Amino acid sequence: MVGYRLVATDLDGTLLGVDKRPTKGVVDALRRANEQGAHIAIASGRMTCTQRDLIKDMGLDCSIISYNGSVVVQEDGSSVETDIDVDIMRDVIGYCYDHGRYVQTYHGDTILTDRDSPMLRSDMDSRSAEIRFGDLLKMDLSPAPKIVIIADPSETSGIIDDISAMHPSLSVTQSSAYVIEVMPKGVDKSHGLRMVCEHLDIDREDVIAFGDNKNDIAMIEWAGTGVAVANAVDELKDVADIVSKGEMSDGVQEILDKYFS
Repeated sequence: MVGYRLVATDLDGTLLGVDKRPTKGVVDALRRANEQGAHIAIASGRMTCTQRDLIKDMGLDCSIISYNGSVVVQEDGSSVETDIDVDIMRDVIGYCYDHGRYVQTYHGDTILTDRDSPMLRSDMDSRSAEIRFGDLLKMDLSPAPKIVIIADPSETSGIIDDISAMHPSLSVTQSSAYVIEVMPKGVDKSHGLRMVCEHLDIDREDVIAFGDNKNDIAMIEWAGTGVAVANAVDELKDVADIVSKGEMSDGVQEILDKYFS
């Protein structure tokens, strides 16, 4: 048996099923891994408050890597946040306004955006966070861990290119076909995972990580063993060490059952 000391997993499309909940089977598998000495880290683009609520529901003690690595909360409660400068935020927001794009950013446990929508209300983060509406360019913004842009999948690559050209220092990725995520320089899920491992004195070779989308690529490449669930995008499967037969929760459980029986 391979003695993994840390299990890191993405949420949407990976640990969570289509109903945005983990199955009982995958939660039991995570608990079994934990009982056998493995630490658990949840690594997601989701807000910290959303991850805390989910972890509480699962009854697990986990490290939290939120906002795609911009915020890291260790098991002992200590935390580090890396934020985007307000002037750069305003540039990105202004670009979105000029091109009619939906954009949102954050302040603490609050989502900041200029418009309401069924998509916003159905989003998992909105169940845990407050929502504040208004013209973002007129708000007294504070540095934030992430900016989210929603666009038609046919337009996302052009938007990513535009923002990367405006501010080459930013980390820009996708968490789904229509969701663009903008983080501070050098920040991605591998950045957060490295911080967790350094805090726990765990080597990368002792880490197994699970993901499904482009924002998981850095984490899957960095981990000793990177797993793409069956529903993952091809770009992630290409860099993964293992591709599960099952999708989402079933795929994570499948691999955990193999190593933590």
